[in-house]
Amino acid sequence: MTRPPGYHPGMDENTPERVTPVRKVVIVVDMTNAFCRFGALASARLDAVTAPIREHLARETAAGAVPVFLVDTHAPDDAEFAMFPPHGIVGSGEDEVVPELQEFVAAGHVVRKSRYSGFHGTELDELLRRLAPELVEVVGVCTDICVLHTVADLRNRDYPVVVLRDLVATYDAPGHDGDEVDRFALAHMRDILGARVE
Repeated sequence: MTRPPGYHPGMDENTPERVTPVRKVVIVVDMTNAFCRFGALASARLDAVTAPIREHLARETAAGAVPVFLVDTHAPDDAEFAMFPPHGIVGSGEDEVVPELQEFVAAGHVVRKSRYSGFHGTELDELLRRLAPELVEVVGVCTDICVLHTVADLRNRDYPVVVLRDLVATYDAPGHDGDEVDRFALAHMRDILGARVE
């Protein structure tokens, strides 16, 4: 018997009411104020994908796709702040999706995360099992961090994944050339993880 993407032995295949299959899920990674508008990690380079993501979501949701927003959200003393400046602290406003995408938040799902992968310590796994998508598209930021780690965990669960190259971005910093790092991350997701990059 062919198992659906995301299947695990504990699932009860005889309870179809638990599953509401959809053709496509669009995972929107970390399009938040923290990365796009204000705070220590906000970047105009990241914000540049906001408008095209909005256009894409308008088309795809009109065609029946389900948006799932991953939202980087941290406690004030999060261990991640040993590596990165404090950002996305719960209740700060940085932990909210940018205003231009809020209408799609209301029509979809929000999964708050505190690590790179959208699966770590979240309900994303169970949500995708219930949605049982035929295809998962991934857009958002940062290409080489939370996008890449989420795509890796999607592929480890055998979901067919498409990463839209014009709808992902990463930041520029000393030793971290955004264009070069984008190319590496997209190639890694395509050639090593087996995602389609379009």
